[in-house]
Amino acid sequence: MLRQDWQRTPASKQLEQDQVLFAEHRGEHYLGLVLLLPEWQGSATLWQLSPALTTMGFDTLLLLPHSNQGALNPADEKKSKLRDDFRHYLSDRITRLSEAKLQEGGFRLILAQGSAAAWVSNLIASEQLPAPDALVLLDAAFPDSAANLVLARDVARAPAPVLDLYREEGSLWSRSAAEARRIESKRGSKLDYRPYALADTEEIPGQLQGWLHHLGWL
Repeated sequence: MLRQDWQRTPASKQLEQDQVLFAEHRGEHYLGLVLLLPEWQGSATLWQLSPALTTMGFDTLLLLPHSNQGALNPADEKKSKLRDDFRHYLSDRITRLSEAKLQEGGFRLILAQGSAAAWVSNLIASEQLPAPDALVLLDAAFPDSAANLVLARDVARAPAPVLDLYREEGSLWSRSAAEARRIESKRGSKLDYRPYALADTEEIPGQLQGWLHHLGWL
């Protein structure tokens, strides 16, 4: 149903075998590509950020989430061929589609929401996914305390700068996972880690812009 809804959206594109949402930059200078990885049924929230990002100078590419994203635990220590297959599929998909749309000379920024953030952080930490130039998390969490501790450690070791956004009124999982990341990043002396509690999602574009100024991208 979600795929059918997307097909009626002007931004919907067929990229190789994937249905995606894509918008080109509208700024004076091309800054790069923002890859948007939503939580299951969270696509609308992330796509609403696209106008602000394209105005800054970014192309935006949103990938349709897979149902296994929330059904499989990226940090489960038990062997699972299904999970290993999904990890390989997700890594290949992100790399392949971002490279297909990344113009020469731009930055690559990943903005991942909810369980997508847990998967992406895990893939980057295990070097199964090339680290982006910067990573933005939005309500990053998985409904499992052990998985959120692994997520916190993965973020603390991330080779890229991290902007960690979470809603003050978000779920208990989201808030407790954010606290675990703050503690682990402080313990690991990750200087390029910035957490921020959102009172409202309308704050996101302003926080992104301020952080990108801090990084020297704008």
